[in-house]
Amino acid sequence: MERIAKQPKERRSSTRREIILALLIESKSFLSSQEIHKLLSRQEVSIGLATVYRQLEGLVEQGRADAIVSPSGERLYRHCGQAETHHHHIICRVCGAATELDFPEVEIITQTYAKRYKYKSVTHSLEIFGVCLACDRLQSSSIKSRRKPKLS
Repeated sequence: MERIAKQPKERRSSTRREIILALLIESKSFLSSQEIHKLLSRQEVSIGLATVYRQLEGLVEQGRADAIVSPSGERLYRHCGQAETHHHHIICRVCGAATELDFPEVEIITQTYAKRYKYKSVTHSLEIFGVCLACDRLQSSSIKSRRKPKLS
């Protein structure tokens, strides 16, 4: 009887991680693990919420995804376009659109205060939240259309 050598299987978690990464790349905005799970379910990808969360954390550890905490305390994820450097974001509270910021002044301030107060191994996080121009215009036009006309 001849033995057939089995081909090594691609690790299931890495395949799922790549599926999640592809979704993040396509998204362009920060998403919660629940939103990602829902989107994958719509694409008929069978994956548990806990697995989505673990894979997202793996992508963050690899530097392939950014994770932030929203003003409401929810952890959000996005594809990291600058994996090799530390960076910050400005994020729309309405649509989740995000722009990476080149903000060297924050790095200088961080090092200045770390040195002043004799801290070592200092890290920091800065995320700026607001309403993007497109959402602001949409909200403004929505408010105007709901106003009741004056009756004389």
